[in-house]
Amino acid sequence: MAKTLISLVWIYGGRGVGLLWTLILVQRLGVSEYGLYAMATVLNGIVGNTVDNAFAVRAIRESEEHFLRERTMRYLVAVGLVTAGAVTFDINYVIGFGLMVAGGEIALNVVKSQSARDGHPDKVYRLDTARQFSSAGIGAVYLYTSAHPTLTHASLLYCTPYVLILLVGAKLAVGHRPAPPGPPRLIAALTGEMLGTTLYLGGDVLLLGTLVDTTAAGYYQLAWVVAAAVAAAGQSFGMTYHEPLRESGGDLSAAPPLRNILRMAALGGSLLLIIGICLFAFGAPTPLATTMMIMGGFAALRICIFVLQVILYTQRRDVFRLTIAVGLVPVKLGMVAALATLTPLGAVGAAIAATVADAIMLAGFTWAVYRPREVAES
Repeated sequence: MAKTLISLVWIYGGRGVGLLWTLILVQRLGVSEYGLYAMATVLNGIVGNTVDNAFAVRAIRESEEHFLRERTMRYLVAVGLVTAGAVTFDINYVIGFGLMVAGGEIALNVVKSQSARDGHPDKVYRLDTARQFSSAGIGAVYLYTSAHPTLTHASLLYCTPYVLILLVGAKLAVGHRPAPPGPPRLIAALTGEMLGTTLYLGGDVLLLGTLVDTTAAGYYQLAWVVAAAVAAAGQSFGMTYHEPLRESGGDLSAAPPLRNILRMAALGGSLLLIIGICLFAFGAPTPLATTMMIMGGFAALRICIFVLQVILYTQRRDVFRLTIAVGLVPVKLGMVAALATLTPLGAVGAAIAATVADAIMLAGFTWAVYRPREVAES
C-alpha cells in the first residue's frame, strides 16, 4: 500500500504536467493544431501499446533469461518505430509523430522493465513523470520564447528526451541475444488483446466526435481523463503483487485481498461523484457534471478490472482476456453509436455506455478469477 501511494504521487504529478502541456498547446497554437497533436497521440497509443503488450506481459512472469533476451528485442522494436516515424514525419505529421512517440515510449518501457518486473510501481511512474516533465518543459520553453511557434518544431523538441532514453536502453540491451516475446500464437493473442483494448478505450471518443460534435467529445474526454487518473490506483496496486503472483503462478493466496480491492474501488468511484457534484455547485455545464458523476461508476469498475487483469496475466489466461477485450469493442461502440444517434444524451450517453461495458468486462474477469474450484478444475 505504501508503494502504491508513492506511485500515485508520481502518477498524478505526471498527469498534471500532461494537462498543463495540453493547455499550453491550445493557448499558443489553437484548437485546430492541438487536434492534429491529439490525433497523433491516439495513433501513438494504439500502435505503441499494441506492439509492446506481449513484451510487457511476459516481462512480469517469465524467467530471467527470457526476460533479458526479450528486453533486447523490445529495444530493437523501439528503434525501428522511432526510425520509421522520423522518416515519415515530413510526409505526414500524424503518422510520423505518432510512431516516434510510440517508439520512444517502448524504449522507456525497456528502461523501466526491471523495476516493473520486481514490483516497484513507484520507480516506474517516477521515470514516467520525469520524461513527461522534461518533454513538456522543453516544448513549453520553445512555445513561449518563439515569436512564431509551430506544431512541428514543438513536437520535435517534445521528443528530445527520448534520445537519452534510447542511449540508456542500448546499454541495457547490449550483451543479450534478442528473442521474440513467446511463440507466434501467444504474440497474436497478447497483441490482439491490446489492440482490442485500445480501440475499446479510445474508439468512443472518436465516434462521439463524429456522430455528435466535438463539444460532446470534449466533455466526455475530460471526464474520462479524470476517471482514468483515479483508476490508475488499481493498476499501481496490482503491480505491487507482480513478484508473489509470478512465483505462485497466479495463485489467489498471493493476490491482493478482495476487501482491499473493493475499498479502493469505492474510494475512487466516490471521488468522481464528489467532483461531479462540485461541478454542479460551481455552475459547470450540466453535461460535463453529469458525465463526471456517471464516470464514477466507470472508475470503480476499472480499478477492479486492473487488479484482476494482473492476476489473469500471471495465470496465463491470455486467450480469455483477448476474447473479452475484442468481443466488447463492438458492444461498447454500438451502444455509443445508438445513444448518440437516437438520443440527445451526447457525452452522458457515452459515459453510460462505457460504464455498462466495463461492468460486463468485470463480470467476466470476476467469474474467471473467483469461480468455484470444482468449476475451474473441470
